[in-house]
Amino acid sequence: MTPHVTASADEMSAAGALAPETLTGYLSSTGWAPQQRFDRSTMWVRQEEDGDFQVLVPGDRELRDYQSRVSDLLSTVAAVEERPIRLLLDDLENGGVDSLSFRLRPDGPPGTIPLFNAVDAVAGVRELVVSSAYALISDRPMLVQGRRPDSALDFARGVRLGTPRAGSWAIAAQLAVAPVEVSAELPLARRVSLQMHRAVRACFAASGEALREFDLELFLRRTGEGVSANVCEALAKLGRDGVPYDVRFTWARQLPSSVPPRSFRFSTRRIEVLHTAAEQLKVAVPDGEVTVEGHVSRLRRDIGEGGQATVRGPISTVYGTSERSVRVLLPDDLYQRLVDAHGRRQRVSVTGTAARGRIERVSRIEILDGAPPI
Repeated sequence: MTPHVTASADEMSAAGALAPETLTGYLSSTGWAPQQRFDRSTMWVRQEEDGDFQVLVPGDRELRDYQSRVSDLLSTVAAVEERPIRLLLDDLENGGVDSLSFRLRPDGPPGTIPLFNAVDAVAGVRELVVSSAYALISDRPMLVQGRRPDSALDFARGVRLGTPRAGSWAIAAQLAVAPVEVSAELPLARRVSLQMHRAVRACFAASGEALREFDLELFLRRTGEGVSANVCEALAKLGRDGVPYDVRFTWARQLPSSVPPRSFRFSTRRIEVLHTAAEQLKVAVPDGEVTVEGHVSRLRRDIGEGGQATVRGPISTVYGTSERSVRVLLPDDLYQRLVDAHGRRQRVSVTGTAARGRIERVSRIEILDGAPPI
């Protein structure tokens, strides 16, 4: 049974200002379908696992009870979507924005949240926007994102954050989407929204599988879909101290999308898994071929032939890139090569096979100042 949601006086007034076309446009984009037409209204239906839901859309704003009919419609839709009517009205009134609604479910008085949870929630939203913009601009998978370019930060500065709403503590990030011709390239805001949708969906799927038994491989194999340490950490921050929350995507009505809007519910256990994944992705050197470029920061001669070197810089793996230090095991001749580079403060490129978090079999060393590779 869907719980009843009651509209306030202000929400009733806002409901009366909505046009029928606005209502039908929203319903058609969120999984509802017209079922039966009457003289001055239309019955719309949405099928859910726990049953079918119906709303009546008035087709004439001159109807004496138009406001109350729309209010009833909003109450039902808000209850089905499990969010406050005010957030639903925000989406209806802002037809030119993609909206990401975050609804947290902390213990305590309705509409309130502990201070540090609120701070981390806003920081998590910011990190999700910035990391998704960077991933889109860079167009390559990343295990860990380094310093963000100004273009990603400039985009994030243009995102608006809605005022927290009562009920469950809820905020919404709004990305303004400019109208475009059908054949034109999607605007940057829509592409970032879709990137966030892919990343959240991938993290949701990976964390769900990892609930049975944690395996970092579940996250590594989805880096091409947007999973990174940064996104996992952003989603974990949103649920600081294990506070469960929902993320809901809705698209600007003036620019329909073939990707259906969807909600993702992150439980306390999923949040714990995401935190673990973020920490492990930060230091991960996946098994397989790896290339690291940077300066030699540490050297150690092993007993017998050869030695170890630590190289810090960008690391390229089959799953994506990151920036960190990695240990390299070397035979004597290649070890001496890195000793010389360290003494001359030269940057190097080392390619080899990684295992157990280090490069164990080096296949190529290049001094990045024009010296011939080995």
